[in-house]
Amino acid sequence: MLIVVQPLSAGIQLANRLVTAGVPCLIPTQFPDLLPAEVHSGARVVDWHPDHGVPALLALVERLGVTPTGVIAGFEYAVGPAAELARALGLPALSQDTAEAVRQKDVMRERCVKHGIAVPASITIPADDVGECPFAFPVVVKPADWGGSLMVRLARDADEYQRACAEIHRYGEVKFHHDPRRVALVEEYVEGPEFSLEGWVDAAGVHLVSITTKLVGALPQFFEMGHIATPPQSSPHGQLLHEFAAQVVAAFDITVGPFHIETRIAADDRPVLIEVGARLAGDCIPELIMAGPGVDLYLATAEAARGGTYLDEPVSSVSAGVAFVTTDRPGAFAGSVSGIEPFLDVDEFDRIVFEAERGVALDPDDIFHNRVAQVYFVGDPGRVENLVAAVLRDVRVDISDKEGS
Repeated sequence: MLIVVQPLSAGIQLANRLVTAGVPCLIPTQFPDLLPAEVHSGARVVDWHPDHGVPALLALVERLGVTPTGVIAGFEYAVGPAAELARALGLPALSQDTAEAVRQKDVMRERCVKHGIAVPASITIPADDVGECPFAFPVVVKPADWGGSLMVRLARDADEYQRACAEIHRYGEVKFHHDPRRVALVEEYVEGPEFSLEGWVDAAGVHLVSITTKLVGALPQFFEMGHIATPPQSSPHGQLLHEFAAQVVAAFDITVGPFHIETRIAADDRPVLIEVGARLAGDCIPELIMAGPGVDLYLATAEAARGGTYLDEPVSSVSAGVAFVTTDRPGAFAGSVSGIEPFLDVDEFDRIVFEAERGVALDPDDIFHNRVAQVYFVGDPGRVENLVAAVLRDVRVDISDKEGS
């Protein structure tokens, strides 16, 4: 029986896929209400709070009388507990040092410097020691251990720098994070195209299955607006980023499970590591990889956790992309978007999925309340990238007036 610890974001789709595939699962989670009915009916869902730690997980295993075959982190914040549980059970696991290095961004950068991986120069800023900015502007200010691009800001002058640090230091409850560090990480800004590298490590080695082009919204925020999942052999950066992914995986000693590596290619054509995660990518990227490159990252993750091998490689040369339609002004969602019609008739159009219901309050500055719809395309890599960019440029969210019309 696989144990999926605290599934959220891609972890929810992972749990659903495993249930559909008939894989027995035990799911300890603080958020059972977020799991679909199919997961509740097809898996064993039990209450667990991160405050109770791994001893409570071990007690659950003993009390329920199950025989674990593997452990998977269902979300960014569950990487540490999942790895600790797997080690305690004698199952394939990340080391404690690796689990910390992929979660704490300051430790992550120290690991990169030690192993010769290009990374932005950075420094941590505690709440009582902000002072002057340590680098030339612009700089990136981000929380040291939060996820999902939350509170990541570009600061272009001293005022923006002070405000960005203060927001992190004074931020209230961090969604899904039970024990966030109130520490800002300040780093040099790296210009260049951004990609994420998706794959996994199992008994057969390292598998890179997607070079995912990332489209980011208007600065100073770094909201992710679109992704295009492309098989490495179809990417113009395939060889360069394949070698970079292998270098990162080795440096962080990622020995089992999925990886999600975010990088920018700098002006000197050198990949620079932005972040590395030992978990599945969010934002529907595993679904894009199934639709484009044609690899099931969910089943690959499950097989790796059990100590086996999943040998599927990209079987397609096409890309799959998604554009997130977001609001550019606050207000109530009118239930429609303008300018979408031309995109519904192109050969590459796959589907449109609405995330927001009519009347819901939207806020362009809130990562949790700005998205309205997902628009999917599948086809030639260049064509898909152009369509995703065009949706972001041309489609607008309709906002109701004060009377709700």
